[in-house]
Amino acid sequence: MTKSVRKTRLLGSSLAFIVIAIALVWTLYPLLWVVLSSFKPEQDQFAVPPVWLGSEVTLANYYQFFHNSSFLKALVNSTVITLSSTLLSLALGIPTAYGISRFKMRHKDAISIGVLTIRMLPPIVMVLPIFLLARMFRLLDTYTVMIVVGAFFSIPFVIWMMRGFFDEIPPELEEAAMVDGSSRTYAMCRVILPLTAPGIAATSVLTALVVWNEFLYALVLTGTNTRTLPVLVNSFVSEKAVSWGVMSAAGVVTALPLVLFALMIQKHLIRGLTAGSIK
Repeated sequence: MTKSVRKTRLLGSSLAFIVIAIALVWTLYPLLWVVLSSFKPEQDQFAVPPVWLGSEVTLANYYQFFHNSSFLKALVNSTVITLSSTLLSLALGIPTAYGISRFKMRHKDAISIGVLTIRMLPPIVMVLPIFLLARMFRLLDTYTVMIVVGAFFSIPFVIWMMRGFFDEIPPELEEAAMVDGSSRTYAMCRVILPLTAPGIAATSVLTALVVWNEFLYALVLTGTNTRTLPVLVNSFVSEKAVSWGVMSAAGVVTALPLVLFALMIQKHLIRGLTAGSIK
């Protein structure tokens, strides 16, 4: 390898490192600000110049948030809605993606684009119709409406993600299983799904992330019985003041479960995201 080639590769690696570092700083700066603010007393929240290090560390913001009477209920509500919506989305989206990938049908691409259109719609467009339907069927302030809404917007994403993974697996694998006497359903469950486990993990995390952080529909469709954590965080904004420290602590607590979940399946998540990028 010549010296000029080594210099070129070193320069390319250095430029890539600089671009990645800038992207990380740009992305993580707001999160760092929230985390640090959650440990700051009120007088240091908007100090000029900003107090990054050396500020008095306090747990008062977390104490106030955890002692909110609605915290535990909101945590349970968010957990139930997220798990249920994610499981329902996977249960309906994975077989649909498999069918689109494996079976020959007319206008397959048009069907796929039609499914994706639902996901592309601005959420605000569907708020009023969904609210009126929920009121008509007396589903306001229930788990049912939030689970159905979460699945409604997540299923198109699941279909598009999982179709890419199914397309990468040779159909000969399940055909061989069916030659040995297995049904297509058995071949899909025992042969194909284990091979797409990284894709299912990545899809599950991204779907759960969207449902967990849903605010607009949760604000409109929930009440005192089913209020979720994002709506509870918003309750610290009042007409008289904004409790920035408590909101920061609430933001950290709200994000922590999904961060831990993603770290637990990090290996499968990275494999799924990289595999799904190849069509």
